[in-house]
Amino acid sequence: MVTYRLATTSDYPKINEFHNRNDKPNRTLQDFNWEFLEGPFGESIYVIAEDNGEIVGTNCVIPIDLIHSNGNVIKSGKSEDTLVDPRYRGQNIFQNIYSFLFEECKKKEITLIWGFTSATKAFKKIGFEVPFYQHQGLAVHAVIPSYNFLKKLNSKNKFSDKCKIFGLTLYSFFKFNLSLNKHNFSFSLQEKIDDSNFSELLIQHNLESSNDCFAIHQNSNYQKWRIYNNPNYFKKHTFLVFNQARLCVAIIEVNSTKDNISFINQSTFHPDLTDTMRVVIIRTITKLLFKKGSINVRNWLFNTSELNIKETKNFQNSGYFFLERGMAMVWKNLDENKVNPFDFYLSRIASQGIF
Repeated sequence: MVTYRLATTSDYPKINEFHNRNDKPNRTLQDFNWEFLEGPFGESIYVIAEDNGEIVGTNCVIPIDLIHSNGNVIKSGKSEDTLVDPRYRGQNIFQNIYSFLFEECKKKEITLIWGFTSATKAFKKIGFEVPFYQHQGLAVHAVIPSYNFLKKLNSKNKFSDKCKIFGLTLYSFFKFNLSLNKHNFSFSLQEKIDDSNFSELLIQHNLESSNDCFAIHQNSNYQKWRIYNNPNYFKKHTFLVFNQARLCVAIIEVNSTKDNISFINQSTFHPDLTDTMRVVIIRTITKLLFKKGSINVRNWLFNTSELNIKETKNFQNSGYFFLERGMAMVWKNLDENKVNPFDFYLSRIASQGIF
């Protein structure tokens, strides 16, 4: 008989072994601890399904505080580590785990659950919405290595798909590598943001300039956990941009892989910057990454909140182009105060930085 309960400390090695057997063969216990136990807003609510003491299913919610433009804090949870043993599929284990999770989240005053997945059908069955999908933005520096990387992302690519990918890669190369506008900004590359936490301040300025948006509460503890302590990252780059008055007007946080693929985790601009200024900053930092050896730079982009729509246009005008539809956002409100997912100011920093 399958039973359900909260995981305890002694369960964590067994949980990780379960995932290594069925889903994530390279995850270490250190990786597990970072992702689910060391978050800035508290340990994850982790539920396991067992059959005679053997783990046969898991899911958890990582507490993530969101900050609204009106200053209110929204207690949310991010869904992660969904897995059911293949031998037990079709037995409603996924649904039963979530029924347990919903009640535990309410005890912790978590009012909504969200996450990113390609398995939307299972989430829809238990009442989740799929309000939108993220898109991939791409700027190419080295055509052939970028093409070789992109075509491997989908093992089912046909010859026509590969031709399309090569054409888009070539198009991105020529679109991006245009003349660079002159600018009056100074750029600083740091290993991490110091205690002044420019990122939190810039996000706050953006929320104040919006009508009804909210974002992850990116205090210094969140930045430290999500970016600087992230065991999945090979190289980290934090670009700070200052105007002539030495005011920090933009931050772009990037991680690069051993394969020289760079991922923009977040780009944050002061709301007073014009679109032209933002384009200059994006292009300048992208070219700096190219000089450091990046064969391409990728980004998550959203056509959702008013702040994200503006950001998407800025990246498109900078020479980035869209790849096909990416991961789905799944969303479920747990109380009567319905929060609109289209008001979520999002970036790749909302992921765990693993995919």
